Amino acid sequence: MSILWSVLAPEEIWAGYGEVRTPPQEIQYGGVTMLVTPLGDGTGRVERLISPNPADYLRRGYQPGTRIQMPLNNDVPTRPVG
Repeated sequence: MSILWSVLAPEEIWAGYGEVRTPPQEIQYGGVTMLVTPLGDGTGRVERLISPNPADYLRRGYQPGTRIQMPLNNDVPTRPVG
């Protein structure tokens, strides 16, 4: 048994523990490969870019946390959502 010493309340530490999470999917979006977590409403949240081009990492629409429209049947959307 271990003891957790923290200034945070236990509710904050354990929030979301045990929830089933959808694993990220590797997709092509605007010609860039990225890991995206589907949000269930046809959109997804960018988790990570996989690109050899440094300029892709500077594009605002590709930043981690950005919501994008998930591609359907290899359709490639061209704009971020929200």
